[in-house]
Amino acid sequence: MTRETTMTSRAERRHPEIEQPCSWCHAIPGEPCTNRRNERREKPHPGRRDVWVIAHTDCPTCQAQAGTPCPIQTPGSQQVGVHLGRAQAATAAYEQALEDASHDMNTRRSR
Repeated sequence: MTRETTMTSRAERRHPEIEQPCSWCHAIPGEPCTNRRNERREKPHPGRRDVWVIAHTDCPTCQAQAGTPCPIQTPGSQQVGVHLGRAQAATAAYEQALEDASHDMNTRRSR
């Protein structure tokens, strides 16, 4: 069995939303989310991602500016996530930033 290996930086393996606090498990910025047994989760909680998306991306659907939540409302609730277009734009911007950063990385020298 062959396994493809790629060099990735620590930042590339880290979820960008980790820079936001998590309202569900109360993880502080920079720390991973945990489950009810206080074990590390593989991915951050969805609400933490929404906070990151709101903080960094303008919404193409409702024109909410970065830092302002989308006015998504359902009966009995004030805020439920972000518009899909905003989440996709945030993901695309993050992936482009990673791509740009990878061009700045020094390559290993051959002996």
